[in-house]
Amino acid sequence: MNQLTLPLAVAFLYFIGSMGGWVLEFLFRNLISHKGPKGRYFINPGFCKGPWLPIYGIGLSVMCILSVFVYENLDPSFVNSIAGDIVVILIMGLVMNLIEFTGGLILLKGFNMRLWDYRQMPGNFMGIVCPQFALIWTAIAAIYYLFIHEISIDNLIWFSQHLTYAFFVGLFFGFFIMDLWTAFIDASMIKAFADDHDVVVKYEDLKAAMQTKLMETDQKQHFFNQILIRGIDINTSLEDCTDAMEKKQGQ
Repeated sequence: MNQLTLPLAVAFLYFIGSMGGWVLEFLFRNLISHKGPKGRYFINPGFCKGPWLPIYGIGLSVMCILSVFVYENLDPSFVNSIAGDIVVILIMGLVMNLIEFTGGLILLKGFNMRLWDYRQMPGNFMGIVCPQFALIWTAIAAIYYLFIHEISIDNLIWFSQHLTYAFFVGLFFGFFIMDLWTAFIDASMIKAFADDHDVVVKYEDLKAAMQTKLMETDQKQHFFNQILIRGIDINTSLEDCTDAMEKKQGQ
């Protein structure tokens, strides 16, 4: 894979990872950790409106890059050993947890939001990371490294030989960037409200509260914008959803 196609390859990995991660989160949040009345509406996971989650796109890209680095730069006898597998998987698991922590910290400190909350989990740190999900991320890293990496490389080689399909990757990033911009606008408005009221907004609880209000008033639910109530601005909606907030000192 030459230098020309390398950025496209990373973009392709990000595209696959962010959309694949959205599917996993959609199933998890709707089948296991649904915040609202189950069966009444579907949760659109994450902060973006579209079917993509940046943290998974970053995660897949990083895991692939780390795996390629290991195969190309470390001694083959170490790479092909059980001890080598364990060390690489632990490093990849650590990196995945750092990605989760960085994302959570930016949302919490930068926008006064919690997109996820692990404070009920033993051993958690700031409610952003915890041992239980650290093990899950490490297990995902192990599955990728042992079973998926070679498939990823095969797909990347195929993609580098069929660059006409880069159009679809570009189309994805066009929609993704527009979505990210609108998400940033929403986050800025939530941050301003949270600053004024000295609170932290629990985003998933906010979405559940919004959808419950829509059901109570028989309004159409918005799968791709779950903090929107037609005819009501976001500040008014936030004022009506105090159960989805907590004082900042409760961080």
